[in-house]
Amino acid sequence: MESFHSKLTESHALLQNVLHSAFQIPTILFTPPYTDIKKIDLGLRAMVWTNYSDEQQTLSFGDSSASYRLLIIKSNLGFYNILALLESKEQPDFLAIGPFRDEELSANYFTQILKDSRISPTEMQSLKHIYEQMPYAHPDSVTAVVRHVLSVYYPEFHDIVPELLQYSEQKRDIDINTELLDAYTIEHAEEYRNSLFDFLKEIKTGDNPRAKQALHIFLQNAKVVHDNSMREYRWMLHSLNNYCHTELLTTDIHPYHIIKQMISTRTKIDSLTSMAKLEQMPGEICHKYCLLVKNYANTSYSRLTKDVIDYIRLHLEEELSLNYLAEHFNKNASALSHSFRKETGISLTKYIQQTRISEAIRLFNTTDFSVSDVAVMVGYQDFSYFSKVFSDHVGMSPREYKKKR
Repeated sequence: MESFHSKLTESHALLQNVLHSAFQIPTILFTPPYTDIKKIDLGLRAMVWTNYSDEQQTLSFGDSSASYRLLIIKSNLGFYNILALLESKEQPDFLAIGPFRDEELSANYFTQILKDSRISPTEMQSLKHIYEQMPYAHPDSVTAVVRHVLSVYYPEFHDIVPELLQYSEQKRDIDINTELLDAYTIEHAEEYRNSLFDFLKEIKTGDNPRAKQALHIFLQNAKVVHDNSMREYRWMLHSLNNYCHTELLTTDIHPYHIIKQMISTRTKIDSLTSMAKLEQMPGEICHKYCLLVKNYANTSYSRLTKDVIDYIRLHLEEELSLNYLAEHFNKNASALSHSFRKETGISLTKYIQQTRISEAIRLFNTTDFSVSDVAVMVGYQDFSYFSKVFSDHVGMSPREYKKKR
């Protein structure tokens, strides 16, 4: 019993810290008997519905044989909560995450709340400051973090499929979205899961053609849980992005590269304003993550060589001499040089040069930085030397390359 409560307390503390740092979203631990359910939404419903009380509210999770569940709850007041259930009983210990919103504040946002709920425009006007302070995050992003953190303590959370629920103001309890569940059959749910796992397995190999074939099958199985609206399709893309990013976090690829790709993809998804462009994103997501594996996996190398390669790629603008790296990794310089060449087939010095020039080419192709700025960004303080090394690798000077590009 002591071990269970210790794990419960530790998982709550870690999740609380991570979600607050990443999204400014609060996390609260509830254990039965639940004495103040209003804390789940920080009292927002109680402020809106004057006859609201804990006695009138029902918090029932229904019968389930699952020991752990993840419930995504959308309120008709325009915000979300996530509940992580940690026991298979009617009144389990659970973590409440939220509230948070997934839309930018706008006239349409508040109009929709007025349409869906039983509050007046005057009341809505007085509550706007609360929505302004409410954290903004996509439910799939928050859910991915919750699953990842809790799986450290409860491995079952790694494979849990979140359940989308609806909080009804009329009943003031949690109701399962039956329209969504009616779209499922047992067979389809299994096909959905299996096709997703097949796709993620191919992503980890970096084989883009095979991954795209698996992605096509998964998207066919995913259609039943998404309508044709841009909002739903964007949600599906965020899910796909989070699935890929979470899966690659289990590999040897440095998490910096994975998180950077996840954020870049998420930003692009949110920026697209047409369905046609959104429909091109699954293929792009697949391609980008496969490319990430090809460029950074280094699966055949030893742990030391992988660490050296990661360090070089993440510190191109800093000193990267053989002696410096040997001292950093507490290794003999000659031994480090020998082992690196033996595994990669290239000297450490040449690898550093190639990596710096490759990054310079990427910067020339994707930015408008000047040649001198790029030289400094990839670790060359001496512009003449940068120009010489660049010309040796590319066959033209950096200025000629930039002009030609």
